[in-house]
Amino acid sequence: MSDDYLHKEYPKQFDRDAFWQQIKRTVNGKPVSEQDIQMIVDQISGALRFRPGDVLLDLGCGNAALASYLFDSISEYHGVDFSEYLVGVAREFFSIPGKTHFYCGDAVEATLEFPEASRITQVLVYGVISYLSADSVSTLLKTIGSQYGACERIFIGNVPDKKKAADFFQRRNVVDYRLDDPQSPIGVWWRADEFVVLGEACGFNVDIMTMPNDFYGAGYRFDVLMTRPV
Repeated sequence: MSDDYLHKEYPKQFDRDAFWQQIKRTVNGKPVSEQDIQMIVDQISGALRFRPGDVLLDLGCGNAALASYLFDSISEYHGVDFSEYLVGVAREFFSIPGKTHFYCGDAVEATLEFPEASRITQVLVYGVISYLSADSVSTLLKTIGSQYGACERIFIGNVPDKKKAADFFQRRNVVDYRLDDPQSPIGVWWRADEFVVLGEACGFNVDIMTMPNDFYGAGYRFDVLMTRPV
C-alpha cells in the first residue's frame, strides 16, 4: 500500500463527517470509543500543560478531529497535513476564525519553512511519526530545537514499540513484516531509547510515557514528551 493511498486516497471512501474512520483511529474497522479519545486528549493535555496564551503547531493534523478537543485550552492553533482532502475536512468542520489555521504540505518541509516558527510554544505530532523516515524525524527535531526558540514542549504520540513488534505480528499470524518502512501499514517501529538519543541531541529532555492499560493501543505503543531545559 503506497503512502499516497494510505494517507490521501483512503480517507475519501468515508463520509465527510466520519472523522475517526478517515484517519484510521479504529479497531476492527470501527471508530474507537469516546473513552479512548478522551484518554488521548488527557495524555496530550497533561504532557503539554497548556496555558491560555499557547500557540500549538500540530504536524500531521489529519482532519483536526482530535485537535479540536484542545482548542479551548490554547490561544492559537496551526495544523499541517499533506492530504488536501483531510485539510478540507478540517477547514469545513473545525475552523474557528482568528484561532485555527490549516495548511496542506509535508510536515518536515512545513516545519523548515514555517513563518510563525518564533511564536510556537508547543508542538504535537500524534499518530503520524511512524510514517516518516528516521532521517526525517531527526531533521524535524533538529529544526524545532534550533529554529523554534519559544517551543517548550514536543509531544509525539502513538509510536509503535519495536520491542513489542514480534509479539504484535505473531498474535496476528503475520510472518512477513517490515519495521523500518514508513510506507508499510503501521510504518516505522521505534525503540524508546532511540527517541531519548534523538531528543537529547537536539537539546531536549526526554520522557517516555505509556497509556492506561485499557487504552486500545496500550499493548504495543508509547508516547514521547520532549521538554526544553529551563
